[in-house]
Amino acid sequence: MNKEMKRVLRHFQCDFNRSIEENFAQLLTESERVRLFFINENQAFTDGRNIVVDPAIGGVFADKAALARTEEYMKIDHKFSTDPWNALRMLTRGQNIHECLHIIYSDFPTGVKTDARASTKARAKTLALTSNIIEDAFIEAVGCSIYDNLELFLQFERIAVLFSNTPVQGTVNRAFKNESADAPKPLPLTEFLNYMGTFLLYPMIVQEEPPADIADYVAQTKQLFADGSICPEPKARYGFTQRIFDIIEPLIPDSEADIDTEQLERMLPGLKTHTVGDKTIGNFESKGKTASISRRLFSDLNGNELPKRNYDEQMSVLVHDYESEKRDALKIVLAQPTVVNWDAMQFDCSPVHRNIKIIETKPKPNLNLRRAYQNIYNKYKININSYNNRFAQLLRARISVREEKRLFGAGISSRRLSDIKKRYWYRDESEYGIPDIAIVLLIDGSGSMQGPRRESAMLSSVILHEVLKKQGITHAIVEHRAGFHKPEVNVNILVDFNARNEEKLNLLALSADGNSRDGLALFWVERFINSYTNCARKLIIVLADGWPAHEYDEYYPPISSKDTANAAAKIIKRGTDMIAVALDDGVAQASPCYDALKSIYPFVVACTDLKRLTGQLLGIISKNL
Repeated sequence: MNKEMKRVLRHFQCDFNRSIEENFAQLLTESERVRLFFINENQAFTDGRNIVVDPAIGGVFADKAALARTEEYMKIDHKFSTDPWNALRMLTRGQNIHECLHIIYSDFPTGVKTDARASTKARAKTLALTSNIIEDAFIEAVGCSIYDNLELFLQFERIAVLFSNTPVQGTVNRAFKNESADAPKPLPLTEFLNYMGTFLLYPMIVQEEPPADIADYVAQTKQLFADGSICPEPKARYGFTQRIFDIIEPLIPDSEADIDTEQLERMLPGLKTHTVGDKTIGNFESKGKTASISRRLFSDLNGNELPKRNYDEQMSVLVHDYESEKRDALKIVLAQPTVVNWDAMQFDCSPVHRNIKIIETKPKPNLNLRRAYQNIYNKYKININSYNNRFAQLLRARISVREEKRLFGAGISSRRLSDIKKRYWYRDESEYGIPDIAIVLLIDGSGSMQGPRRESAMLSSVILHEVLKKQGITHAIVEHRAGFHKPEVNVNILVDFNARNEEKLNLLALSADGNSRDGLALFWVERFINSYTNCARKLIIVLADGWPAHEYDEYYPPISSKDTANAAAKIIKRGTDMIAVALDDGVAQASPCYDALKSIYPFVVACTDLKRLTGQLLGIISKNL
């Protein structure tokens, strides 16, 4: 795999793509418990709940020749051999589907675990490998017998793996074999399993007559493999494995290590699914569903090759979706923080800020926080739904709408007095709809916010964002701080207006460090909300725990409090509402936070119990709606 292919693989194996596959797995298996993981270990398997796939399995996605031969064999357009991203998506989805079908139709754990025949590791391994061959053939037959549009993925992965292991065209009958001169002759059991795996899973390979030492065993078990692979019920299917085992028992060596699975692993990358012992990643029990088989993946039930299907329509949809997903994934993977520098004098603030710079940053979301965010969401899902229901009822109330250009009405619109048709009257009506309001939550990120206050602010931000997003209310969440000894104010836009979904992960990165310079931060917020929204009403909610203070130029009270009060008054007068929430954990006795903020902002809400912060924030918003 060359450097370019490694780069493509690295970009592909992002959490965005992993999440797409996990959502697909949950949809196909109809289970929200299913989790999916990417690895780079050349294998794919499931333990009945967790799915592990390797997008780069066998390096197939980088094998242009194998992919081109696969496309020719299946009579599909060359969309995968010419684009490794598409190939990765196709191969990953094929593995995902394969393991999902195991979760639905296979028993977990496998019958080997309780089988008395598994008295040694070698015997247990023989049972597991035999069962794996039969199970893989069965679930792929299910995939094309019962489900629409899965056959393309299953066939593509199977054929691509075949051609990738067949380096020279025209030598398919020697696929998967190790033909080096110094390769030792495999044991009869290994020969037998390889032969039957090829027979059942790769019917397009023309097999030679089996070697003499296994010919009799092949003759006795061939029909059992064929019948077992279309047996509807999992337990009965394992019964075929037992019958085959009883026939080939003389072939089993004393040591498990003597059973070479190299060729089988190339044919069946998911060998771990049915292996007993420490190979699984969980300990889950489930009973597979029954299913009636009407055909196999490449043939009818009698082994006759089926005509090639026309995949043109499905391919057109797939390629379009893959291109869209690729753009979205790369937008996230290649995204860089956006930084804009402002000079304080670009705002009509007090001269006390003349040497201060504002560094505005829109950070790159840390996708590693996705699971942590989901855990918080799941923990507070009931609260979020409750607030959503409350807001939904509130928003069903009528909102005021002014109708102008009327001949009669309740009042006269002065700007229409020149209308020659005398349509200068207006009247107020009401209708249902989302209030025309934009909200910014401005969070104090100074060092005094560390501990419970920061945790409470972070949690409240998550819930607030989920509720406002659900209700379609325009909002943004911003944190700010000032450097101790630096002439700068740092503003981080954690969630922007019309934010991408991944931006919400920034809320978990809320931190507490440095000082605060609220008098300047407020002017930046005013510009921010006016520049990016056109809402009739604008509301800034300030979340703080005390006086603004910046050590750099001794911006301390009473200067800082008076300056911030002047800034708030000026911004409110210009049409932006402002409410402060005073975070006080109830411990501090001297100079309580509420009194400090009350001397600055005209409207202050006291929060003396941090557990109630979310409710208070949403209460403020509901009153303003």
